[in-house]
Amino acid sequence: MSSTTSTSTVRRFFGLLGWILLVPSALTALGSAWLLASSLNFSGEMQTAQGRVVGHHDSFVGTSTRRALAQQSIVEFVASDGRTLRFTDSVLRQLQAVHEVGETVTVRYPAHDPSRAEIGSSGMLKVFIGSVLLLFSGVGMAVGWLLLRLRPRPGDATAMA
Repeated sequence: MSSTTSTSTVRRFFGLLGWILLVPSALTALGSAWLLASSLNFSGEMQTAQGRVVGHHDSFVGTSTRRALAQQSIVEFVASDGRTLRFTDSVLRQLQAVHEVGETVTVRYPAHDPSRAEIGSSGMLKVFIGSVLLLFSGVGMAVGWLLLRLRPRPGDATAMA
């Protein structure tokens, strides 16, 4: 009887641990899929242009106790329709990753909406991060599902009695 109770307790623990892994992993998978979809822009054709970094926007990242300075590059480029546009890159960069003012960068933008432009390397970084997050969240969901398979079933309680 004692081994049956301890086995049941372990299986309940695995079930709880399975939910703890499965739910956040599934939410992370949704977020990373959104990040990948927005970075790869499945909605249309992408254009590229050469842009020039004209400034930086300073931001602080981190918690309220530990904050670090990060910068977003402000880039100016000429779209395929001849308009000169300026945008602030979506990726916060620290230390060596900051583009210098005057540096030439490759700009990617949707052909139908040049105002959604980003630095090409930022898009590649978001694709990399999204892919890694999707991979690890998939592993977390698989482990969570396996742990849930080990939890006690309603029929197990009557078999133990």
